[in-house]
Amino acid sequence: MDQNYRIVKTVESAGHGAVSDMHEFRLVGDGSTALLTVYQTRQYDLSDFKITGGMGWIVDSVFQEVDVETGKLVFEWRSLDHIDPQYSYTMPATTDTSGDGIQPFSPWDYFHINSIDKNKDGDYLISARHVAAIYKISGKNGTTLWELHGANPTFKNLNFGFSSQHHARWHFENGTHTYITLFDNASNGPNKTNDWSHGIIVMIDHVEMTATMVAEYGAPDPEGGVSAGSQGSMQMLPNNNVFMGWGEKAYFSEHMSNGLPIMYAKMALPESLVMIYRCYKFNWTGLPVTNPSLWAYSRTGQDWDGMMFYVSWNGATEVRTWNFFTSDSPKGPWEPVGNSPWSGFETRLHVDTFKEWALAQALDEHGHVLGVSSIAKTFVPSPGLMPFCTDEGCGTAALPPDDEKIIQGGIEFRPHGANYSTGYDTENYFPALTDPPEEEGYSGDGGSVSYVRVGSVTMLIGFTALMVGLVGFCFYKHRAAQLVNGWSDILQQYLASWEDAYLGSRVRQAFLGKYAQLPQNGPA
Repeated sequence: MDQNYRIVKTVESAGHGAVSDMHEFRLVGDGSTALLTVYQTRQYDLSDFKITGGMGWIVDSVFQEVDVETGKLVFEWRSLDHIDPQYSYTMPATTDTSGDGIQPFSPWDYFHINSIDKNKDGDYLISARHVAAIYKISGKNGTTLWELHGANPTFKNLNFGFSSQHHARWHFENGTHTYITLFDNASNGPNKTNDWSHGIIVMIDHVEMTATMVAEYGAPDPEGGVSAGSQGSMQMLPNNNVFMGWGEKAYFSEHMSNGLPIMYAKMALPESLVMIYRCYKFNWTGLPVTNPSLWAYSRTGQDWDGMMFYVSWNGATEVRTWNFFTSDSPKGPWEPVGNSPWSGFETRLHVDTFKEWALAQALDEHGHVLGVSSIAKTFVPSPGLMPFCTDEGCGTAALPPDDEKIIQGGIEFRPHGANYSTGYDTENYFPALTDPPEEEGYSGDGGSVSYVRVGSVTMLIGFTALMVGLVGFCFYKHRAAQLVNGWSDILQQYLASWEDAYLGSRVRQAFLGKYAQLPQNGPA
């Protein structure tokens, strides 16, 4: 996917037959190949696990490396060919992810591969949640080069353990030592090996055949930590900070290398059931090809009640300011009624006016127009809906109680006719864009919007006040009535010409920002 959120390439599983799943997709080799996981259901003799009366069903955890350009299989590894199910710590029908092994749609997931990495020597590092182990796999023949933790550990753990882990990654390797990172869930929901989940850095000494935890990173939560029964991630940043994702708890945090937390955020509370499989921190510039979304609302459709703007642009990272316009017609002319700094996913603005049509512009930090919303018709609730509305919007309908029924029939329809239209101009849903000016008095190339600096309007207002004062002074002194009439005629002509050229119908719009934006032939 590119920065416009368009899919530029699709990579699918190959060779084994089953489709890839969501547990891992990682580009390696400068993006030329991709690592991905495959969960393959197979029939299997599970009589040793008290599943009798015929063949049972099991999940064969498979990983593949696939050529991105050609889609051809580079390497494939299957857990059942190398790791016996007897070494699983998750028996059939014991957890919400284990499966019962009896039915094809509920196969026993004895291994549960959830991450893959590849080193410069061509070997692989995989994490398997249900056997509580990390494996180094030969990139030549698929044999297990070593196992960290699990039922058959190669090394002696000196000061740590882990279970139900995720997101194992190489960190550093040489001839005698290996450093890896992983997210230790320490819980699968029903069972725990630690009160809290955490990220850890493990040093493996290939001479002494030991494994030592050299750093750990816990959630800086007021409760003392976070226990994530599933999912989770740990990312080493270029500045040696550590970025943690807390899995089934939709939280994330950043820590200095010494463990000190410098950021902790919660995207959603647990009861929302929102989860984050992994979190990453990268510089990202998103420029969607879609347009901003705008909803305009007025409770009464009257100026005294004003109207609300709700605008968002999903995926646009460069928006800093929103400009808002209204009009009596979907074809314009468009009148600026306000602007607001970007204030999160959705920016809201209330204005003390009402018009039937609305429009919003997104601007970057330099004041350049990035995008324009579709022209929106201001929603005004019907008399039947208005009792359920406030100044900010309307509630949603609810089902009646069980003892009440929705009455069918008796609905009075408005006779719209065969040529019914809500008033939208189908040929002009999305107006053209014009940047604000760099020079005073600039008119955009498209001629759709003219701008004048507020300073010019302010000077005009000051000059107007001075002229009114002079006329009043002359009138007060009762001098030269003919001169007064002459000055009045000149003043009226002057004001009319300036109002037509710069002010439109509302002088107050000059004070909405650095620029007073004055549409002529359509919105910018």
